[in-house]
Amino acid sequence: METPSPGGYTLKGRWITAHCEQNEFRAIKDINNCLTRKLIYLMGDSTLRQWIYYLPKVVKTLKFFDRHGAGPFKTHILLDTERHIFVQWKKHSHPFVTNKLFSMKDDNYIPREIDQVAGDSGTAIVISFGQHFRPFPINVFIRRAINVKNAIERLFLRSPETKVIIKTENIREINEHVEIFSDFHGSIQNLIIRDIFRDLNVGIIDAWDMTVAYRSEDVHPPESVIESQIGMFLNYIC
Repeated sequence: METPSPGGYTLKGRWITAHCEQNEFRAIKDINNCLTRKLIYLMGDSTLRQWIYYLPKVVKTLKFFDRHGAGPFKTHILLDTERHIFVQWKKHSHPFVTNKLFSMKDDNYIPREIDQVAGDSGTAIVISFGQHFRPFPINVFIRRAINVKNAIERLFLRSPETKVIIKTENIREINEHVEIFSDFHGSIQNLIIRDIFRDLNVGIIDAWDMTVAYRSEDVHPPESVIESQIGMFLNYIC
């Protein structure tokens, strides 16, 4: 997971990565061909949940499956039964800072979720965490990152063909909680993630440099940024 710094640049609203040659997935036919017979697990915070909200706007055959949950932090599932596409977003466990209620019945840590994935050449896992760790001592984040790395290593032992992608943190707005949620903390966590995962055969979506380049001033960036992130993801799995 070695990447240059900066990780890329924007040109005419499109993210151009600096470390690999990209294919454009603009035609719906190309996106469908890439996603066909794929099991995709999105594990992380609400910046990754944006993906599962964006995908059905582009791929109209992807439909939400109601698991009888409630609220924005329930597990979200998209299905396309004709093309055998499965996409799931599930929030990471504590620390998780929010003023909204969520159920603890199906709560789990990312390493345990990874351990439950069988994996194969049609399976892809995207992991993103960090925003909710910013108010806490850095050792909490380091321990979690190491545990995630260990779980990925176990996954590769049983299923080396499984694709794993790390999405780094976004930059975020300056608000009344700037001292505890500052990008200063996020920049340190960003460097830690790169160091811990650098020896693993995982892809990286450089959301940090991407949101800097797009001048995004919201922890939840606009759809143009989400489109670029998903475009990078499709390049990794296809």
